[in-house]
Amino acid sequence: MNIFVPRLDVLNITSPRPQNKLTPQDSNTNDMKSDLIDHRISDLEQELAKLRMRKVALLQEELSKLQSEIGGVRISKPTKGWASEIASPGKADPSPRRSGGRGKSISEEEVVERLRKVVASAGSEGISARAAAQEAGVFYLRAIKSMAENFVKHGSGKWTRYTIK
Repeated sequence: MNIFVPRLDVLNITSPRPQNKLTPQDSNTNDMKSDLIDHRISDLEQELAKLRMRKVALLQEELSKLQSEIGGVRISKPTKGWASEIASPGKADPSPRRSGGRGKSISEEEVVERLRKVVASAGSEGISARAAAQEAGVFYLRAIKSMAENFVKHGSGKWTRYTIK
């Protein structure tokens, strides 16, 4: 078994010398290089964060334009200043609020009639006041008061059901 081992003196190549311990001057140089590298890394990370924010803003703008073309969704105004950094991707525009006052007032007779239709459709099993109020479109507390006066109550607490008298 022959293993070829080149002779270094023939090739005019010197073997690498083992490195000695670092001198104080070398240590300072390494610290400066390390600081420069750390500074450069932090600069690059900041630049990357800025680019990502810019990309997200562009994608949100493109998305809102596409949504407006597809479904007629209104485009929200872009945020400015510090608010743009904390803007959350929620609804494009909040739903319009009802302005001023309470809703349309409903007479007691109409409330009872609405609840009577819902309770009658529930049959002999009965229906809870909460479910009846939701189906009839009546405020829950008003429904409880009307149901206690105009319907037969079965059970108690969570299992309370109302039927027609």
